[in-house]
Amino acid sequence: MKQTAVAVGVSVEPMDRITDIVVQKRRGSRRSIYVNGEFFAGVGEEIVAELGLRVGQEIDAEKLAEVIRAEEIRSARESALVMLDYRPRTEREIAAGLKRKGYSEEVIATVIERLSDVGLIDDEKFAEQWVDSRLRSRLAGRARIAWELRGKGVNQETIEKALSEVDGEDEVRMARELVAKKMASLSSPDEKAVRRLTSFLRRRGFDWDVISKVLNEFGGGDY
Repeated sequence: MKQTAVAVGVSVEPMDRITDIVVQKRRGSRRSIYVNGEFFAGVGEEIVAELGLRVGQEIDAEKLAEVIRAEEIRSARESALVMLDYRPRTEREIAAGLKRKGYSEEVIATVIERLSDVGLIDDEKFAEQWVDSRLRSRLAGRARIAWELRGKGVNQETIEKALSEVDGEDEVRMARELVAKKMASLSSPDEKAVRRLTSFLRRRGFDWDVISKVLNEFGGGDY
């Protein structure tokens, strides 16, 4: 790069300059930015507006780095929104998905913070919806639901709060329905069948009190 003399023995590098901002042919919402006549980066149109970029603008290294960072955040945010469009996700799930795509920890943290601020990422709401869904589908007891939520990165306090609304009778009804389906193919419960039913219900996350109560109802409490 040429140097411009400003005093005897002193010289400075001239500022870089944005020489063109072009709408991309295949992706009309994106812009190609040229600096000193050379392609610098492709960015979303909102980045141009957000950072006030314009043709002829002098731009230093710090501003160029800001452009790159802003585009990375925009891109990561779009990726996160695609994940959220598919289904609600926890903070950990979004972070893991973005990390797999190669985004930096700083960019991931920024995206999660912004999406959390507008309620698009909300572990507490996620936990409540998960519990409600599992109860309605009659698939799992409290222990199983808690285990699933921990696997998705929900903290224990949030899990306990979500599960506090679960009525013990709801668990009994779920276990009863599951046992009824299994028992339909049995003429009468024998010891082996009861052991299998017990293991089945434990895997589904029901505690012993619930299991014992339900098995007694079906005549399996003597084994």
